[in-house]
Amino acid sequence: MARHAASVRTFQMFVNGAFVDASDGELYPIPNPATEEIEAYAPNAAPADMGNAISAARRAFDEGPWRKVTRYERARILRRIADGIARRKEEFRSLLVRCAGATYATHAIQLDMPIEFLYQYADWALRFDPVEMLPPVIDSPVAPGVNNAMVYHQPVGVCGLIPTWNFPLYLTVQKLGPALAAGCTMVFKPSPFAPVVDLLLAEVVAECDLPPGVYNVVTGQLKELGSILVEHPAVDKISFTGSAQVGKTIMGLAAGTLKRVHLELGGKSAAIILDEPSLEAYAIAAAAPSFFHAGQGCALCTRLLVPKRLQDAAVEKIRSFLETGVRIGDPADPSVLLGPVIREERRRAIEGVIASGRSDGALLVTGGGRPLDLPRGYFLEPTVFCNVRNTMRIAMEEIFGPVLCILSFQDEAEAIEIANQSPYGLSGAIYCSDTARAIELAKRIRTGSVHINGAANLLHAPFGGFKQSGLGREGGRWGLLEYYEVQAIAWR
Repeated sequence: MARHAASVRTFQMFVNGAFVDASDGELYPIPNPATEEIEAYAPNAAPADMGNAISAARRAFDEGPWRKVTRYERARILRRIADGIARRKEEFRSLLVRCAGATYATHAIQLDMPIEFLYQYADWALRFDPVEMLPPVIDSPVAPGVNNAMVYHQPVGVCGLIPTWNFPLYLTVQKLGPALAAGCTMVFKPSPFAPVVDLLLAEVVAECDLPPGVYNVVTGQLKELGSILVEHPAVDKISFTGSAQVGKTIMGLAAGTLKRVHLELGGKSAAIILDEPSLEAYAIAAAAPSFFHAGQGCALCTRLLVPKRLQDAAVEKIRSFLETGVRIGDPADPSVLLGPVIREERRRAIEGVIASGRSDGALLVTGGGRPLDLPRGYFLEPTVFCNVRNTMRIAMEEIFGPVLCILSFQDEAEAIEIANQSPYGLSGAIYCSDTARAIELAKRIRTGSVHINGAANLLHAPFGGFKQSGLGREGGRWGLLEYYEVQAIAWR
């Protein structure tokens, strides 16, 4: 049954301090990926709408009062935004469930972490001194007398911010927090798959006394919107989260103006189980991330590496867990662990990769199809392959669905070789009863982060990748520095 039109909310964009419709009034529907019913309508912007937002951000940075706002005021604004999300937490939770397919098991990252990030960036706005004094030089080879110097961190300027759809609030806040803390202005262009979380966030930000034009949100299905944002000469920096292929396109488009580009891209991360005690303790914990949020996460470890002698035991533990302990269904049910993928087109793409695993000779352990008891919604069974070679498509390609590949190795050297034999380098994991040994092995893995025995520090550690997993870092001081230019000033 279709949802009654009266219960379907229509959102507006936020441009130059005001909520506005698309210039031609066009809207597009946002379906619930679990039910296929329409949950909301978002503005379907035209190119002129993106141009207006960029112009507003440029004026706000160059001419408005924002440049004179102190870091104390910026910290206050960031705290107000965090407080506003917390106050409307259940509204955000509802949209994450209904429009992003987020199960309750994901809400600590989807909802709680973004609030903490904003408080953290409020602290960074206060703690980070943009002025750094350098030691003076007397009678340098190029200048007589006493030469003083300082480094001044200038806000980079107008930022085009393009988060993706899988963790919409988390990914948006990872860009919004440091951009505001540094004193930038910005235009957000959310993914057309999940824009309404950003539009609800705009309602929170609108209450926080930002000058017009500092923060803008433009939504739409037109691919040209992203190209306009990336190529526009009035935009100083692009921060994009998404696939490696789109990241490469963005780098090419940005080359015309040589603007700063920050890319947080895909991954094909490996989790390595090194010994039998670790297999007994952590086999399920090592496999479970492949099915977290239906496998729709760039940093999830979707390759599981186990000693050859332990492969059969690992396969049986994981098969039993998935077939008896994982409930698939509507994420509105708190007992559901595995929800849908975001759209039918994504499900078809994942099914194509699963088919390649079968044709390439990998052994299907469990799953591989659509749940027969869920005829509506974009659901897929949790899928596991073993006897996987690292040259297979399922082992090399980021699938972005609930698919795990189990590979075997003879010794540590081969495990590291397999883990590094990937075009990506975003994350990884090691499970080992000897922590010191695991840390030394982690230093040999070519990824932006490595987690040992399930440990994680998402709040303070930098996040980003090696190789085709991107450029730059988000999180903490490293994320803040991405939004500054470094200027040297010298005087006598």
